[in-house]
Amino acid sequence: MRCRTCRCVNWPIWRPASHLQTKGVDLRGHRHASVRKHSTHGNAPMRITHLVTHAGLNGVATSSKTLIQAQLDAGHDVMLVHSQNSWIERQKFDGPLEKMGSGFATAPAELRRVGYAARDWGVDVVHTHGSRGNKFGLVFRCAAGTPIVMTAHTRQFQLPWLFAHAVIAPSQQTADYYLSHWLVRRRNMHLVRHMFDVGTVEAATPASQSAARAKLGLKPSSFVIGSVGEIDARKNQIDMVRMLKGLVGRGIDAELLLVGSTRHIAGDAEWSAATADPQIQGRLHMSGERQDATRLLHAIDVYLCTSKMEEGPIATLEAMASALPVLSVDVGYSAALLRNGVNGWVFSHGERERMTETASMLAGDAALRRTVGIAARQTIADHLAPQAIVPEIDTVYRQAIERAGKKPPQK
Repeated sequence: MRCRTCRCVNWPIWRPASHLQTKGVDLRGHRHASVRKHSTHGNAPMRITHLVTHAGLNGVATSSKTLIQAQLDAGHDVMLVHSQNSWIERQKFDGPLEKMGSGFATAPAELRRVGYAARDWGVDVVHTHGSRGNKFGLVFRCAAGTPIVMTAHTRQFQLPWLFAHAVIAPSQQTADYYLSHWLVRRRNMHLVRHMFDVGTVEAATPASQSAARAKLGLKPSSFVIGSVGEIDARKNQIDMVRMLKGLVGRGIDAELLLVGSTRHIAGDAEWSAATADPQIQGRLHMSGERQDATRLLHAIDVYLCTSKMEEGPIATLEAMASALPVLSVDVGYSAALLRNGVNGWVFSHGERERMTETASMLAGDAALRRTVGIAARQTIADHLAPQAIVPEIDTVYRQAIERAGKKPPQK
């Protein structure tokens, strides 16, 4: 079926995404021989405009920052259109970066202002991050034929996905969702892992752990489990509270640290009942949203991910890069990175008791925690280095430009 607005073909013929693979390592964890080096493949640098609509510090913002810096390092020209007073606006980048603030209101005047600025700058491709940015991408495609790439940072049933020349899914689960809901044509779906530069995160040490615990008021000798992320039903931190009770019931001097906004649990009866349990009183610590979250990770002995749905998640990568052992349910691409007992553990949804047993085992084995944590950090360095993933995204961009009926830049 063709779109009546721009006559593009939008409706896909669905096929399962089970055989889609990235170059180097596919999302199901099988390693391939070809991991390309950090370069532009002998092609000319591109002029890339990123629309990052998230204002706060979250996985979308941090992954976008890493991508932009990697593209600058690779020799591309980059323009960042950001929300006003946002976290990413305040970040420093190595290399020349054009910046422009926007409220991302879908009003004609603002659409023209941002669109004309990108056009006059000489944009080759627009890459959107977030729902409001996707709406801008839809308009730019239909009004000007601009090549549009969208990253699926979450799963949302929205019209703009149909108008992207390419959609990047960070995990197989994400790709399957959009293909099965007929939101993206199969040829336009690309599996590309989030990149992560381990050089931006320090590995936890006994000294950094002591400093982080002193800052948070945690006992130096406690066994601390925890996570980073907004506290809500999707991330399912209530299972961590129940794990804390299970550990204490086993005679372990355990504490739980949750770093993230608490706005979604205010007035939640189930959360209130779970956290009011006398057995865990004084053992649950909620720091709220923090700008120093990656440093506070060092207070944790074992990182937990109990989310019902994730596309990455970025916080798990940060924990692995911090040399922490991770216990995660099978969400995003956790199963593609983690090997049980080697660099972490993966559990099926609902296996809270097994996860608690593993945490209990790790509570008594500091040497194993350290060994697994070091292996986790090495996994991030080996599989998610920007120099391996930037070329994959370059290929997606060039295909999107060609699908838009334009020629990619040539030397």
